[in-house]
Amino acid sequence: MNILQSLSKALMISEDALGHLIRSAPHRYKIYPIEKKSGRGQRIIAQPAREVKAMQYWVMEHVLRQFPIHSAAMAYRKGRGIKQNAAKHASNRFLLKMDFQDFFNSITASDLGSFLEGNGILAISPEDIVRLKKILFWNKGRTGKLIMSIGAPSSPMLSNILLHGFDKRVQAFCTRKRIRYTRYADDLTFSTNRPNVLREIEVQVREICEEMQHPKLTVNAEKTLHASSAGSRRVTGLVLANSGSVSLGRDRKRLIRSQVHHFLTGRLSPEEVAKLRGMLAFVNSAEPSFLETLRNYYGISAIDGIMGSKE
Repeated sequence: MNILQSLSKALMISEDALGHLIRSAPHRYKIYPIEKKSGRGQRIIAQPAREVKAMQYWVMEHVLRQFPIHSAAMAYRKGRGIKQNAAKHASNRFLLKMDFQDFFNSITASDLGSFLEGNGILAISPEDIVRLKKILFWNKGRTGKLIMSIGAPSSPMLSNILLHGFDKRVQAFCTRKRIRYTRYADDLTFSTNRPNVLREIEVQVREICEEMQHPKLTVNAEKTLHASSAGSRRVTGLVLANSGSVSLGRDRKRLIRSQVHHFLTGRLSPEEVAKLRGMLAFVNSAEPSFLETLRNYYGISAIDGIMGSKE
């Protein structure tokens, strides 16, 4: 494969012009901050320019799609999502949640280079590896270091690909210990019916992170959490009931009902309407039966009107 020639034909741009675009691609990002859900600090979003996005979409379809993604990876995949991720752990009593610190930005162009050089699936020339690094990674500031951006369409798929080795090592340990493992982006979830065994995987994950050089990931110790069926268990925002079912939870349902009522009485701002629309989309994917309950109570036209509202 010659990426320059193939991409030139696909985008209908000369190879000279494309070469200049690729060289400058890491700098063609719009940067803006958003508040973190925790309320502590901001997350930097780096949105690639339209022409860079076009190259990234092409690379996703013609290059990245050739590489395997581990079955434990539940995010950014068709037919999988937060509900499927949570359901994997619903029948187990003991739960461990861990996550990575600064996940996307910790993955660098050198990680991709190391992966491609050691992978025999596709024969990619050194020149094309350099091009892929520039197409897929963002130059943060003036450091010259190319990192994965939050905002690039290719980042989710690429992160799953580059963590295949990590997932494989973690899964192997979990299989031996009869632990169930899933990863939703940077959220790692482990569950079992065997008491005390999850302490072992917590240590093992830290050791794997220390040993791995590509990518170099760090566990966010502040977010490591152990739980059991004796208390509240949540996975990717959903509640695991002791019956083995997955639910939005009573508090969230109460909030949604309240917000729907406020909308119907004209008490929501445009920003709050947009937030409610997102909440209902979340309901539709996580617990669609509750969406039907809302439709039956408030009326189909009311709920569908909120979901289709652009105000």
